[in-house]
Amino acid sequence: MQAVNYTSARNNLKSIIDNVCDNNEEVIITTKNNKAVVVVSLDEYNQTHAKLKCDVIEAKKQIEQDDFISIDEAFERAKRSYRA
Repeated sequence: MQAVNYTSARNNLKSIIDNVCDNNEEVIITTKNNKAVVVVSLDEYNQTHAKLKCDVIEAKKQIEQDDFISIDEAFERAKRSYRA
């Protein structure tokens, strides 16, 4: 992932967009007052959004069917997996 300041991004916007789209690489654009954005291709955004939407739908189904574990149990499982 590449980071560029606002001025450089403004002066090179077309090449940044081309790089993001052609190489599927995100670019961070920063400002002097510590604000930042991430530029991603529309395809990447759509794929990520679609995956997130599916995950939320699946999670809602699991909750409705009482098919879930507590946060404490999830934490314990995670800790055990790191010890293995």
